[in-house]
Amino acid sequence: MSRRARLVLVAGGATAALAGGAIARDRLGRHGPERLPPDEAIFTAYAPGGKYAFWANGPVGWVMARLIPILEAGVHDVAAEMLDLQPEDELLDIGCGPGVFLGTKARHVRRVVGLDPSPTMLHEAERRLADRIAAGTARVVAGSAADLPFGDGEFSAVAAIFAPISHAEAFRVLRPGGRLVFADPDPRRSSREPASAWGTRRYSEADHRRMIEEAGFTDVTARYRGGSPLAGELFLSGRKAAAS
Repeated sequence: MSRRARLVLVAGGATAALAGGAIARDRLGRHGPERLPPDEAIFTAYAPGGKYAFWANGPVGWVMARLIPILEAGVHDVAAEMLDLQPEDELLDIGCGPGVFLGTKARHVRRVVGLDPSPTMLHEAERRLADRIAAGTARVVAGSAADLPFGDGEFSAVAAIFAPISHAEAFRVLRPGGRLVFADPDPRRSSREPASAWGTRRYSEADHRRMIEEAGFTDVTARYRGGSPLAGELFLSGRKAAAS
């Protein structure tokens, strides 16, 4: 068995055991109907002290940072195809995690910036993007997607892959003609499905379209990995209208 295969098995087993413990704690501690936190709480959920900080920080965060390149490879392929990154682009990856999307799908673009609330993930992103950071063509920034620490119109492309997003903030930091790609790992596919899971709200394709369009985006398109709403993650793309 190869070293990589052993790493995947060990990391996967450790993560599965930890996940089981987390689920058990969540279920045992729940009494009556699920109480959902305010929508704003999702922006700090993976920061130290947040509801899901366990998964993105410390030893578990370190394990997850090594699993993400394997588990999300196909997801990153779809996001990159929809974003259609060009050499002149300046890309912001909201919820960049360990910097995998920036390091594998945006090597050819002019400038990349990763934003994440987890110090563990940012450390891994710094390691992965070290050469570009040294060259001045990459940055990683600690922060919240609810209030992006960037200027108006600073980017030509924004990605939010399995990460919470403020559509209005993404719209603000995009320049005219800029593009957005957003990926939801667990969309609500019908009214018969639960409206929440793991303490967060679930949204349908129609919900996502409405929120993106209300923020000002045009040319909104949706796609499911695997080609069917019944299978795979939901991706949506939109564009900020070009200046007239």
